[in-house]
Amino acid sequence: MRRYALQDVRIVDLAGYIAGAYTSGLLADMGAQVDKVESFDGDAFRGIAAGFQSWNRGKRGIVLNLRTQEGREALHRMVGRADVVVENYRHGVAERLGADYETLRGVNPRIIYCTVTAYGARGDYASVPGFDPLFQAMSGAMAYQGGPDAPPVFLRVAISDYAAAIMAAWGVVMALYHRRRTGQGQHVEVCLMNSVVAVQAGEFLFTQGVPWTSPRVDDLSLAPPQALGIDATHRLYRARDAWLYLACDTPEQWRQLCQAIGQPGLDALWTSEGQRQEEAMAGALAQTLAQRPAEEWLRRLGQAKLKAAPLPLTRELSESEDMLARGLTLEVDSPEYGALRQGMPPFSFSATPASVQRPAPMLGQHTSEILAELGYSPAEIMALRQKRVIP
Repeated sequence: MRRYALQDVRIVDLAGYIAGAYTSGLLADMGAQVDKVESFDGDAFRGIAAGFQSWNRGKRGIVLNLRTQEGREALHRMVGRADVVVENYRHGVAERLGADYETLRGVNPRIIYCTVTAYGARGDYASVPGFDPLFQAMSGAMAYQGGPDAPPVFLRVAISDYAAAIMAAWGVVMALYHRRRTGQGQHVEVCLMNSVVAVQAGEFLFTQGVPWTSPRVDDLSLAPPQALGIDATHRLYRARDAWLYLACDTPEQWRQLCQAIGQPGLDALWTSEGQRQEEAMAGALAQTLAQRPAEEWLRRLGQAKLKAAPLPLTRELSESEDMLARGLTLEVDSPEYGALRQGMPPFSFSATPASVQRPAPMLGQHTSEILAELGYSPAEIMALRQKRVIP
């Protein structure tokens, strides 16, 4: 019986930063053996400890100087027994290092080669580097979040990176499925710009002659003004000590909400025929909810089976014993940072559950181990070290 969904799949990871690294990290969570190849300088995002540990957990680490012939030969040995290569080099770098698709397909015709780029391989921006905030801006995400006639909003979560990684991992799995049926490898390409557009599928839907709208509620008293939600019953409210988000979908739920907050007389503001008095509803809710602590409101609303959520910081969430008990976080021992609490793999399988095999590797941690598996003798490994092919 297979223990993991991608058990026995070997991946050579040439990627760095977020999108490329997280692509192979997701595949490692599903049981793939991922060997991360870095230069002597290492992944440029190694300095972001928390992020690097999350994006690269489950991998082994090897350092190779791909500017040398010996380094490229070692890489080609790795690719010769691999199933997948993931890379996100800048335009033209893979070719210079002998790590491009055409070269590696010559080494292993069955290889699945996944490229994660900024703007794609075609068009005027093909050679232009980029990072998440640029794609948020160019894709319309910032403007949409800000809303009509309001300043744009920068999203702290790197949505283009994470969306691209998820789609790239999905693309690799689809390519593996295709190869299983046909024996053919192929080149899978994903770009961050297209990915951030893809996760706005509902916003990129237009009909001729129908104006584009973005319903929202803003609090102009805040500096700067902030978007609080969609309407009076789907938005953020400030309780006495903290914020909470409220979601009330029907007139019946509105009636129950009014009862729960001790204001039954407000139920007439939303009739069974669907008539709503938005300003009066929002004003009444804001005034009432501000009088008591958020925890009390969440308890009352929960008892009434109404939808509401607190707004904890991610650090508070990670330290929650409830999150750990529910299997949403796990602890990993890092040789560099000690015990780390991270999010669980986002997959759930009844037969082949995902798992974190190991913490993110230190720079070059498994270099000798991987080279030995490739057939290099101790003397040959020492010779590579003396030539500065490996550290």
